[in-house]
Amino acid sequence: MVDLEVYKKQLKKIRQFARENDITENEINKALQNSFRTLEKKKKKVNFRFFMKSMVTLLFIIIICFISFDKKFLGVMLLRNLQNSIYPGLKLLRKIAVPIIQHYPSLSELYDEWCILENPYFYVNDMDCWPCSVVHFVPDLSSHHISRSFNLGIPYTKTENLSQVYMEDIQQLLWQNPGVFKKDAMRVFSNNKTYRDIQDIMEKNMDLNRSKNLNNHITWRINSMTTGRILRKLFPKPVDTPNWWEQSTERFIIFDEPNSPPYSLPNPECSNIMIRCTAGARLIKMIASPECSASCESIIVLLSAGKAFFV
Repeated sequence: MVDLEVYKKQLKKIRQFARENDITENEINKALQNSFRTLEKKKKKVNFRFFMKSMVTLLFIIIICFISFDKKFLGVMLLRNLQNSIYPGLKLLRKIAVPIIQHYPSLSELYDEWCILENPYFYVNDMDCWPCSVVHFVPDLSSHHISRSFNLGIPYTKTENLSQVYMEDIQQLLWQNPGVFKKDAMRVFSNNKTYRDIQDIMEKNMDLNRSKNLNNHITWRINSMTTGRILRKLFPKPVDTPNWWEQSTERFIIFDEPNSPPYSLPNPECSNIMIRCTAGARLIKMIASPECSASCESIIVLLSAGKAFFV
């Protein structure tokens, strides 16, 4: 009652103020009606928001119940509908990211973190080992065109008509573009603490000043578009590489001395891998995963200078 009395007094004051300023009764009533309509609209908006909140909450509860009571059906639906969209979605995302990375090259360093600790107990039950079970040798397909119908599970080699690349060629390219390499591609992984980055390797002339046991092994990882474009002068894309193969900014250049110990090749981000030997020779051993070791055999490939190995 107190609030209503206060409201009446304030309303009388408004009417009195309006009369003193030559405002007619009709104009006063219209102004009051408009203010009431505004209050009604606000009330409707509040009710609509409450309704939407209730609907979203109810939908969320239904989804949680659905997940809790029928996990098998949900898993099947996700596999059927999402599995085929993963790679196209990532491919589209990569195309969208290209102009952004070109303007901000340092962002590529954010995509530079590997898994700190792998799960040693990871095992895939009922893995389909057919792709590797049919591989008994690695063919040389130098004179063959690779079409879309080609079975990508079959590894093969090709001979390239390219000149060999030596340490001095990379050294010259590095001295011509010091700023780019220093900014985007300096780190290396080495079994020799003398070589901490790519500049150490070039300045100390690793090819001329060999180690005592000839066992140096160095992996140089490049994950920058600008640096990759510069290195393409020495390591161009093979002529016969299918255009529909996946492309990546990630590249690895490996420097080995004659007695360097065996090692596992880096795990790249793309499913299509090409290994190129530009000088010397190297034995590559393909080992099946533990799940397929019973049905797939290990194969050793001799990769000599001028040959490319497609896996």
